[in-house]
Amino acid sequence: MSSNRFDGKVALVVGGANADESRLLGFAGLSALEIARDGGKVVIGDIDDEAGNRSVKKMKDAGLTADYVHMDVTSESDWKSAVDLTNELHGRLDIMIMAAGIPDRGVTLDTTGVDSWRRVMDVTNMGMFLGTRAVVDPMRNSGGGSIVLISSMMAKVVRDQANAYATSRAGMTHFARSAAVQYGSDNIRVNTVLPGWTLTPFTAGAFDDEWADRLGKRVPLGRVADASDIAGPILFLASDEAKYVTGSELLADGGVTGWIGPMD
Repeated sequence: MSSNRFDGKVALVVGGANADESRLLGFAGLSALEIARDGGKVVIGDIDDEAGNRSVKKMKDAGLTADYVHMDVTSESDWKSAVDLTNELHGRLDIMIMAAGIPDRGVTLDTTGVDSWRRVMDVTNMGMFLGTRAVVDPMRNSGGGSIVLISSMMAKVVRDQANAYATSRAGMTHFARSAAVQYGSDNIRVNTVLPGWTLTPFTAGAFDDEWADRLGKRVPLGRVADASDIAGPILFLASDEAKYVTGSELLADGGVTGWIGPMD
């Protein structure tokens, strides 16, 4: 049931191609879908054109307002094109959700190549920098806005692999605080969501049922997350319900980072 909490709002959701409910949903895709269901207008940006166009078609067929634009988040011109399209279609921009990411699974500091490290940093950190800079002026023109950057619980804890990923996500949380301070006077809020282990198209290649069960034993809530568990916090920060929340880190990890883990 629609709550209309995004009525009149326009959102650019980057990394949100997987919004097709007939398939495994991504949490950014589900966020885009729920914003549109709750009265908002959505532009989805992604590099996965097939998934993005398929999702937008289904949303339009359901009577929702949605469009798709190809986006490489490391490209300043792609960000400009996406923002220009959003303004052209809707005349304003209120929300930007940045969920693009790239993993570096299975490598340690010793085995990480320079090009691989740089690519992870570019997608996450360059992407958030270019994106925030691109959306600030149209948000000012709209009277303010909400920027939600999708980090990770790996910004808080580390393992013996995925060093570039963890470092880039930690950088994202501090960037958000800096941007929140800089743009607070413009009524632009900047926050991060830190998901825990979540089954999405991004992680599906690494998660089988056995692995999900093993991880679930490390989660105080007893299971890995699905897209809806992460979309809820994203939507909260994007909405006016969080109108006095900025520079924050919202952990959505089922309690993992607060627990030393099973003792047997």
